Amino acid sequence: MAGLIKNQILKHLSKFAKNVSSDSVNVSTLKGEGELTNLELNETVLTDLLELPIWLRITRALVNRVNLKIQWTKLKSVPIAVSLDEVQVEMETCSELRSHQSGSSVLPSYGSGGRYGFADKVIDGMTVTVNSVLITFRSHAFHATFQLSRIVLDSKNPLWQKADLRQTRLKDVDRGELLIFKELSWQTLRVEAKSTCDQALTPLRLITNQARCRITIKKKLTDCSVVGCRLVLLMDDLLWVLTDSQLTAAFHFIDSLSDLVKQAAQESQKTKAVRKLESLPEFQAQLAQQVQQARGSGSSQGRGSSSGGSSSRSSSSQSNVVKVFSKYDVPETSYHFYSERIDLHFCDDPGRKY
Repeated sequence: MAGLIKNQILKHLSKFAKNVSSDSVNVSTLKGEGELTNLELNETVLTDLLELPIWLRITRALVNRVNLKIQWTKLKSVPIAVSLDEVQVEMETCSELRSHQSGSSVLPSYGSGGRYGFADKVIDGMTVTVNSVLITFRSHAFHATFQLSRIVLDSKNPLWQKADLRQTRLKDVDRGELLIFKELSWQTLRVEAKSTCDQALTPLRLITNQARCRITIKKKLTDCSVVGCRLVLLMDDLLWVLTDSQLTAAFHFIDSLSDLVKQAAQESQKTKAVRKLESLPEFQAQLAQQVQQARGSGSSQGRGSSSGGSSSRSSSSQSNVVKVFSKYDVPETSYHFYSERIDLHFCDDPGRKY
């Protein structure tokens, strides 16, 4: 039994990790626990999973230890708990933008390509905790490091409250789309950036306390492809002290990325155009008609005399689903920032003479 479960874990894990083997997986079948060590994650898959901008890519990702806890009898309502110790990630800007499909959705490299099913629900519902993450970022103008501690990624309901897993998703069958609600939180974040072109520029440093990020992901039910994502970063108080040279360095870093960001924005306009076309009433009506025809072909036989009252209740229930889905819908990918208070202090460099 343990060998069978181990093979299933390896089958799914091989999509995310490069060097995974049966020797690196320890499984306790009865306890529903497993442990993996020294994993090298697949950079392409991780880039897709994190929905990174097309001007950015991951070059390396390592995890020293992973612990799994699975409640076999409650997979539909209780998430799989994944605990990671230390994660190291290296990323860089692209000299040329990563390839972007011309369609309105992107089929993830880790997906099966089939219809959204039970295995996808289990993966999307996982709760992930990480002790520490070290991210190294490289561009032609500067290098930066991000250190995060006590990270938690878990599922929430549309009101951003803890709930049964079945309440953390919204599905609209007529649209063929699904909304998933996840919240990412961390205890501390340390950022440091240094110029590689001008050593005279003072490094930028920023330390923040607790923060959280609310993520809404929209997928297609037909192939599990990601249609859009809304990311909202929430912080309590932000205090940042900048000297003259640090302010100059900040403008220098932003300017070095501006061209890539503009190119990526132009590419995203093409995707938005296709999405706008698909959101037209004519397209939606045609899609709904196809869905109804597909349903009717399988259920018309033997159910021709269903009561009008049952049909009315079904129509009312479906109308409520559409209203709720529309309320939390993600028309297009967007990023938002909210803070209770921001304090920026500007001062002269120590010892500077005028």
